[in-house]
Amino acid sequence: MQFRFLKIFLSFAVLFLFSCENIPTDVIDVKNVDYIVENISAPNDFIYSATNTILQASVSINKAETVKQVWFNINNEDGTETISENNILEATSASEAVVFSGETILSNTLLSGKYEISFYVQDNINPSDANVKKIGTKILNFQSEAINLPPEISNLVMPTEVNRGNDFIFSINVVDPNGLTDLQAVYFELRRPDSSIVYADQNNTQTKFPLFDNGDFIKAGDLVRGDGIYSLKNSFVETSQTGNWYFEFAAIDKAGLKSNTINFSLKVN
Repeated sequence: MQFRFLKIFLSFAVLFLFSCENIPTDVIDVKNVDYIVENISAPNDFIYSATNTILQASVSINKAETVKQVWFNINNEDGTETISENNILEATSASEAVVFSGETILSNTLLSGKYEISFYVQDNINPSDANVKKIGTKILNFQSEAINLPPEISNLVMPTEVNRGNDFIFSINVVDPNGLTDLQAVYFELRRPDSSIVYADQNNTQTKFPLFDNGDFIKAGDLVRGDGIYSLKNSFVETSQTGNWYFEFAAIDKAGLKSNTINFSLKVN
């Protein structure tokens, strides 16, 4: 009995040894995203002219084997408008660090001001929903030949009479020859029936009430974001003066140019 048990044990031991020989001993090559951004180059200042329209930029990256693509976008400084996007930077030199270079043509309608250049890298390791990284930004001071023109307002839509305690919505169309992103504010100023000024702040220093083009109908009464129709939802409290309230509407651009004005009288019951 003991001999039979020993024989079975030895058989399993031999099988185990042969099985172990089939187990690979190689180290699995797991790649990591280990590129190093050494330098980002773009102009701090750009003076536009007929012979100077091309903006050039470059990025120097060490250990660039895991880099799939490099590009840059240009936005206005507050990020509300894209000026130029997906400008690919190609590998133009390769040593220990690879230099990726590219360019974009700037428009003669672009207004003077500050713009943000954002740089991105896409790696070839991570999945597509997680392989893009913003690697840096540069602020560009742009001097343009474009002529800045004032905005224009029109087509005020507003009831002529409202009751205290009831919500009402009013809107106005705004155009700017230099684009809606050139607008600083669309607003109205207000006087009560007794001609006293209505202030927008508790310190009684601000007289301008903003209108909105944000697509928020519930809060602002605006239907579509960015369509140039600026709106506001408002109401008069039960203690408000009755009679004719006087509205003056206007818009102003980022250079300080003011539009035409529209005056309106609203009867409050």
